[in-house]
Amino acid sequence: MQWLVNFLRGTVTLRVRGPFLERYFNICAAAGLGFWKSRQISPEELEVTLARWDLNRAIALGEKALCQVEVVEEAGLPAFLCRFRRRYGMAAGILLLAGVFLVLSRFVLVIEVEGNTAVPDSVILARLQSHGFGVGSYGPGVDVRALSNSVLLDLEELSFLTVNITGIRAQVIVRETEPAPEILDRSRAADIVAERDGVIVDVDVTGGEGVVEKGQAVLEGEVLISGMLVNERGDGSGEVTSVKQVMARGEVWAMTSRTLRAATPLQALRPGAEEEQTGWGLTILGRRLNFYGNSSNLDTGCDKMVILYPITLPDGEELPFGLWKVTWRPWETASVNAESAERYLRRCLARRLETLVEDGRVMSSRWQVEQTAEAVTVTVEAQCLEQIGRTVYLE
Repeated sequence: MQWLVNFLRGTVTLRVRGPFLERYFNICAAAGLGFWKSRQISPEELEVTLARWDLNRAIALGEKALCQVEVVEEAGLPAFLCRFRRRYGMAAGILLLAGVFLVLSRFVLVIEVEGNTAVPDSVILARLQSHGFGVGSYGPGVDVRALSNSVLLDLEELSFLTVNITGIRAQVIVRETEPAPEILDRSRAADIVAERDGVIVDVDVTGGEGVVEKGQAVLEGEVLISGMLVNERGDGSGEVTSVKQVMARGEVWAMTSRTLRAATPLQALRPGAEEEQTGWGLTILGRRLNFYGNSSNLDTGCDKMVILYPITLPDGEELPFGLWKVTWRPWETASVNAESAERYLRRCLARRLETLVEDGRVMSSRWQVEQTAEAVTVTVEAQCLEQIGRTVYLE
């Protein structure tokens, strides 16, 4: 670590000339001056290194010993700083920069949200912004308790929120409300009705009375399991003795038909081969300052690409300052391969069909492709096995 000490305090290399070099060094040793890196140049000339703060004493003692002392080299931090002692503009700039950093350290420049899974960061940050807290807010002036209470009143999805401000960084810690499980109100009477048209495959009744049978065709909204229990006399007269409303429960599986259709044009726009245009801009606290002219009229006929080069902290966190690069490239019309378009539409329709069927399954499907000069249309007709029962409460 001695090199670091020498760098901070500064060092000087001296060239000493004279007939009494031994006397000079004896005087310096008696005065407590330390030398190192001595180098003999001639019998009457020697180079040595010492601490910068001993320079004036070394020169004075050289006159006492009738020796000539000359500075050969200065090194270390003090020598580096002395180079700028007459550059007043640089000094003023350094002071101004230090002042800017001191002022900016009192404002919030980075906001982090932790603890959320269902509620997006953007929603929480937007609510905070609506209550006057965001990037650029004066940190010491934030009433954290009032801010947290106000945001919690707006966001029912959150049960807890607090804001910890440290310098330019604000940490928003939240806890989300646990959603209550959906529970059927079994104290109320209900029917199970058909959610869509179909042909009954299986009926499993665990509550109420089934009113449909296997192989029967039903329409959307038709009652499948009734919540009205009717009691009749046992003499075969058919006279109703009582009616009781209950919660109908069970599953009804049916074969259903679904038809899905999608189309895509055979002509598409893509970035052309013409020369692209480039513009630059600055972003400061969420506001954008453009250095180029009015190029917004190009946006409707060009491919626009925006790249942000942000200023980041050592830990990788982005500050609300950065440089924008905007590139425009004119579009041109290109033909789309019909076979590729058909494969793409088939994949999209297959994923859509799986999403609609959910817990059921697709039993069979029939595909149809129509191609014209302008577009490709793909249609799928699927036979599906689904659970079509839906609970409807009775009045």
